Amino acid sequence: MAAGQEDIGEPQLLSRRSLGITLGTSLVLGSGGITALAVAFAAAGPPGTTTVKTGFGRARISRAERQSRLSADTATSSGHGGHQMSGGRSLQPVNMTYGDHVLVQLDVFNESDEDQMFSPGQLRLRGNSQPWLVVNRWNDQPPGLLAPGAELRANISFLVPSDATAFTALFDDIASPGGVPIDMPLPAVAWRPGFLEADHV
Repeated sequence: MAAGQEDIGEPQLLSRRSLGITLGTSLVLGSGGITALAVAFAAAGPPGTTTVKTGFGRARISRAERQSRLSADTATSSGHGGHQMSGGRSLQPVNMTYGDHVLVQLDVFNESDEDQMFSPGQLRLRGNSQPWLVVNRWNDQPPGLLAPGAELRANISFLVPSDATAFTALFDDIASPGGVPIDMPLPAVAWRPGFLEADHV
């Protein structure tokens, strides 16, 4: 049991909201492009960033990379249009989707003496050009139980507006009695040249 953590005796009951976050928002897409990117991303070496305390242990976002979804040629040929991002990075599609994606690496550590529910859907992202939080569009970890003493690394992808220049992240800590999302510090978001979805329509 983590220092300062009280023994609650009985396992906590999940609220309807918490259960929805855990089981409902984790969308796993069979995208070969993102999968290959995540493999290279995860093998990039030891991370370094701020670790925060959670109701069950610790969590951190150790890496973050950004990439355009569409090239200008693909956007034109497939009927997409949009405005150029400041700095000339990527086009924003006009088909109600965002033009960029941000891939983050989330590390969680269960320091409690009980299994803990975990889902990548507990992490949400907000760009500074939009007021709302977005849930992930892809991840490589299914929802499930995190055993006592276990550590887990999840690669999680979010679609983001092309004109966003900074991001904030919130983690829904289901194990916390207060139920207040935790601000998760993000490392510097690296720009990966190239296009994620050259054949996107």
